[in-house]
Amino acid sequence: MKKMKKHGFTLIEMIIVIAIGFIIILLVYQTMQSTLAVSQHIREKMTDIQRTNFFLETFSSRLMSALVDSENNSFSSTSITFELNEYRIRKIVSYSTEINENGRYDLLVKEKDVFLDTEFSYPAIVDLDRVEFSFFDGESWQTNWEKESFPKGIAISIERKNSKLFFPVMLNIQSAQQS
Repeated sequence: MKKMKKHGFTLIEMIIVIAIGFIIILLVYQTMQSTLAVSQHIREKMTDIQRTNFFLETFSSRLMSALVDSENNSFSSTSITFELNEYRIRKIVSYSTEINENGRYDLLVKEKDVFLDTEFSYPAIVDLDRVEFSFFDGESWQTNWEKESFPKGIAISIERKNSKLFFPVMLNIQSAQQS
């Protein structure tokens, strides 16, 4: 009599297939987790870059609208204050640094409406390693500005997580007395 061959898988073959399938699923899961983590990190970086770019754009356009003869203008390495006309509203804007609970710096903006006598403040950029303003006198950049005149340029230096940014704004504005 002829022996019949059984078709099918043995228990060992099934265990091997299940183990290989489990390893493949585990590798796919880990790859997805890594991809999601990298994606989240990139989104956070992009948001941070967009926030910084928006701040720098606003900062430079406001400096261009500054009223150079105002008695409210003051400049130091940790804060600047100047008066401007923005959308037909006279404001006094201050940019200052403050140490936060993590021992890092926050760059704060304070705006005061001169006519309505209202003010508010908000953080522009947070968790910085260093923030410093510097001023151009026509020849060199200085961190202290003790002159009565408005600087020819104002720069902000920002350091965060091994990244350094020096953003100068050259001002071509003249006082009403010089016009």
